[in-house]
Amino acid sequence: MSTKNEPNLQYVYARIAGFSYVLFTVAGLVKNFLLNTNLSDIDANQVSGLFENEMHFRIGIVAEVIMFLGVIMASLSFYFVLKSTHKQLAQTALCLRLVEIIIGGIAVVISMTMLSLSSKSYLLEAFDAEQLHTLMIVVSSFRVPAYEYSWISMGFAGVITFYLFFKNQFIPRLWSIWGLITYASLILYPLAKLLIPDLPSEVMFVLFPGALFELGAGIWLLTKGINKPAENEKPSTYGQ
Repeated sequence: MSTKNEPNLQYVYARIAGFSYVLFTVAGLVKNFLLNTNLSDIDANQVSGLFENEMHFRIGIVAEVIMFLGVIMASLSFYFVLKSTHKQLAQTALCLRLVEIIIGGIAVVISMTMLSLSSKSYLLEAFDAEQLHTLMIVVSSFRVPAYEYSWISMGFAGVITFYLFFKNQFIPRLWSIWGLITYASLILYPLAKLLIPDLPSEVMFVLFPGALFELGAGIWLLTKGINKPAENEKPSTYGQ
């Protein structure tokens, strides 16, 4: 790849990263706000299955897969955009994102395991509804921690990514600062939940501006791209 063509490729990868941000943010919003993926209340009357809405649970798994495919595309694209700024830090962010994907992938497998357990005929014969419901609760209890502790790696990767954007001014610095704050909160929330047993669930709303950031930054990158290195007054090439 010639040096002359590299800025054009950075511009293309920036748009791919923007599309990926929009993709996984929308998938996450659909899963968390439009789908009912809860287990049924075994004490309720006329319970017809282990899920309140099994089709919603299935669609939720599809949304989770789309989310992590989007994360993979965004992570690789950001690496190609930022490696000319500081290759070692860009590689570190990429590796941290891969850790996030692995841990998050475990959460997806847990969701698929729950779906599989609900349809095994021999389990339905061996356990009554209450026992099987308890088994599902035990399995599902691994899912939320897997997601939340993947956020730590995601947070550190995001801080590095938007620190590099802040340095090279490929995007407006206000976006970079918002990104730094967003991803720092993703580090602090699971750590606070680990250290404070009775952390109020309302604290999670502090993460909502982060979802707005990812959607907004994704739309910006998709429609505006980045300022090409040649357009910056002092392009940074350290760390190569």
